[in-house]
Amino acid sequence: MKQVPVTIVATFALATPIAADGLSHLPLLSDIAPQAIAISPHVPHMGAHWAEPANLPLGPIYCEIEGHVVCVEYMFLASDLAAGRDWTNISPGMQTPPITRIDMEFKPDGVGPFQEPLYQVHLYFAQTEVLNAR
Repeated sequence: MKQVPVTIVATFALATPIAADGLSHLPLLSDIAPQAIAISPHVPHMGAHWAEPANLPLGPIYCEIEGHVVCVEYMFLASDLAAGRDWTNISPGMQTPPITRIDMEFKPDGVGPFQEPLYQVHLYFAQTEVLNAR
């Protein structure tokens, strides 16, 4: 079996886009949305939620851990979906890092001040194992 020279392995390791801590490569909330306000405390595996009030309920809502945006969330009211509403040209409010996964959850009782059924869509930029550790 042919061995790969250590210098090639080291060069590849330095070129990987995800930093060792899993967060430092992600944008800072203070750079993305300096006018955002906290709308929820820290939620395990996604961090605190921040948004500009004028953008609610749709979003973008920024999930923040240690100052970094780990995901962007959007909320879609079930009544709007049932009415056939379209959402086009939705902006994440930032240039996004690569997306690691997308989750969509139905919340039959709503969340926070939005007490009607809705769907939450999260676009994650941090790896699952990094989020699970926080």
